[in-house]
Amino acid sequence: MEKTDIEGRAELEVLVADFYSKVRADDLIGPVFDETAKVDWSSHIPKIVDFWETVLFRTGSYKGSPLHPHLALSKMTEMSRERFQRWVALFFETVDSHFAGENADHLKRVAADMAEVMQRRIEEFSAL
Repeated sequence: MEKTDIEGRAELEVLVADFYSKVRADDLIGPVFDETAKVDWSSHIPKIVDFWETVLFRTGSYKGSPLHPHLALSKMTEMSRERFQRWVALFFETVDSHFAGENADHLKRVAADMAEVMQRRIEEFSAL
């Protein structure tokens, strides 16, 4: 079956739901979300869909800063490079399992860049 590109919110909802099911099952990063952050998935999933929808389609539906919750979380658990790399690997794997095209590729580039910047900012924050 030929994969299609991400064309709108419906595809992002599929992507985000599948991605976070993989995250939650992952031994390295799953506990960060479920045990340390105690994420409320019913509110988190739509917020993350809003984020990616804003990234891809400039809808402005996401309000907030993704860095602030991660900085707060870094006070509760180690936010290691290994954990960020696992997040990126699972994200790429999930995107590639569902989609192919310019939007899918753009989403992966943004995710990798965002993880790198976030990791660097957390390291700077921890050094203060």
